[in-house]
Amino acid sequence: MTASTERSAFRVFVAAISVAILLSFTVMSAIMSLRAESLIRQVELERARSIFGTLVLARRWNAGYGGVWVPKTAGVESNPWLANPDVETAAGTFTKRNPALMTREISEIATGETGFRFHITSLKPLNPGNVPDAFEREALGEFELRQTEEDWRIEELDDEPTFRFMGALLTEESCLSCHAVQGYKVGDVRGGISVSFPIGAMETARLRDLRLALGVSGALGLGLVALFLSLVRALRRKLDELRRELREQAVLDPLTGLYNRRWLMERLSEEFAKSRRTNQNLSLAIGDLDWFKLVNDQLGHPAGDAALKALACILKEGVRPYDLVARIGGEEFIVVLPATELSGAMALCERLRATVEETLAARAGFHERRTTISFGVATRQDSDELPDALLARADAALYRAKSAGRNRVESAAEPGPPEPDGPVRG
Repeated sequence: MTASTERSAFRVFVAAISVAILLSFTVMSAIMSLRAESLIRQVELERARSIFGTLVLARRWNAGYGGVWVPKTAGVESNPWLANPDVETAAGTFTKRNPALMTREISEIATGETGFRFHITSLKPLNPGNVPDAFEREALGEFELRQTEEDWRIEELDDEPTFRFMGALLTEESCLSCHAVQGYKVGDVRGGISVSFPIGAMETARLRDLRLALGVSGALGLGLVALFLSLVRALRRKLDELRRELREQAVLDPLTGLYNRRWLMERLSEEFAKSRRTNQNLSLAIGDLDWFKLVNDQLGHPAGDAALKALACILKEGVRPYDLVARIGGEEFIVVLPATELSGAMALCERLRATVEETLAARAGFHERRTTISFGVATRQDSDELPDALLARADAALYRAKSAGRNRVESAAEPGPPEPDGPVRG
């Protein structure tokens, strides 16, 4: 996976998780809102049922006495739908209030004082004032089909949301005195009572709470997303650090911080191919600390490590930014010099040799022992087909430098002492 593909996949992952968090909070808010609305509707429904039940009991009490007689005082009218609604007594005139008229008069009082409205109605009303409206007609139709004995909905009445409830009225024995002529029998649905009351204040509170819940949930969701993004960024930084460390471990020598042999060979192949393609010079130097085994044996391995670190610093400081320096094993180092002819490579290595002789011991912390280095230098020839040929000539030149007394720079093109039977190192 390329770096750009990885970054793209990572961004998609972060976006998906962030959206999932926000959606989760939104869904939770919606569920809570729906649950709250359901509880409110249940309270309103129980309230309507209670009012309806109270009215039914009052009507049953009235019907049980065959109606209730009240004094016919000023403003009290007789029920025009009853036969002989008035009676004269020694105490004065009384007029009959049957269950239907009682319900209507209670509704008028409740509407003015409490906001509740009741309406007794039927599909076959005796009183034109009891004609059902659309909601009541629909509910009565369901009652007659015995699909239910109650119905409710929210409607806008007088520009305010209103809870409307409709309960079925079943024909009882006491009802037959008035309604038998309409063909009703005991147990038939002969009508219903609708109960209406405003719920504007409760709806306002519900919507306010909903907005508050959505706001809090949104803030919490955004906060969680911000926390998630912060953790993701921290994780990404840590992963980048680990990736960088792994990459460095793959290409760097852990002791000196120089490039390792594997990386050097890959880059050398690239530079070699470029040199052949562009017909530019390419030089290579192999350096090896002199008598390094004695440093380890006499001063200890910590001193040897200090010497290698000091040498790495001298090499990095002494070459150009585009030159390549690597440790290829033990006390052996390679310097790759692009676009450099043999004389330039020899001059550079001579400066490095002199610097090592003058400063390495002091940098490494053991002033009492002079430490030197030998270099073997080679330049690419037209007959070289692989970097191995260049390496072999530089290695042969290093052998000559070691055989000639060390602390010197030898070139593959220069004559020197015969090469030894085996490698001369140290």
